[in-house]
Amino acid sequence: MTVEKRTWKQHIVKGLTILLIFMVCLAILQWFIIKELFSFGADMVKDALIQQAPEGVDRYDIEATFDRVKTAGMQLPFSFLTGKISLRKIRAVGRYAIEANDDGSWDVDEVNTLLRMMNASVGVKGGTE
Repeated sequence: MTVEKRTWKQHIVKGLTILLIFMVCLAILQWFIIKELFSFGADMVKDALIQQAPEGVDRYDIEATFDRVKTAGMQLPFSFLTGKISLRKIRAVGRYAIEANDDGSWDVDEVNTLLRMMNASVGVKGGTE
């Protein structure tokens, strides 16, 4: 009877060990997928904003801002834990961008406000550098 209980427990331990290894591999895979999606989204929005930006907005400011956000996003979750990126502020930036682009066009003030908000979300104070 004790031999049967021992082999039963050994099977449970082996099954749980395999499940733990599988879950760790899945978590690592999800981490890489999230980072790639963040990078893809940032590049896509950057390209769209550069194309739609009106005269008077510096293309370099747009690229530099999105590069800062992308760099902080690629360091997730560590940049979030250390306070280098504020996901709450990123969400506010997204909401502002949707509201500002309701009419399908951007003006200089809207783009500059968006860039300031994005810079603030990654800890850059006072606008673009």
